[in-house]
Amino acid sequence: MYNWDYDLPKNWKPKTPDEWEWYLTRIINYGLGGEKINPIILKKYLPRLKVDPKRKVFLEFLLTHYENLAY
Repeated sequence: MYNWDYDLPKNWKPKTPDEWEWYLTRIINYGLGGEKINPIILKKYLPRLKVDPKRKVFLEFLLTHYENLAY
């Protein structure tokens, strides 16, 4: 993930639920930067993310209709 406003360590990964919510919200709203989102983690945190409602509906659609596809 490209961070233009935060200085994070190079291999930083979220550990707590709050960090996951922050991380997922940022990569959904500002771009993935070549990363992939783990669908299991996204499904877990999607209801609590602060993203555009239409984008959230689209992500829910993808998660429910493409659960059997490998990411």
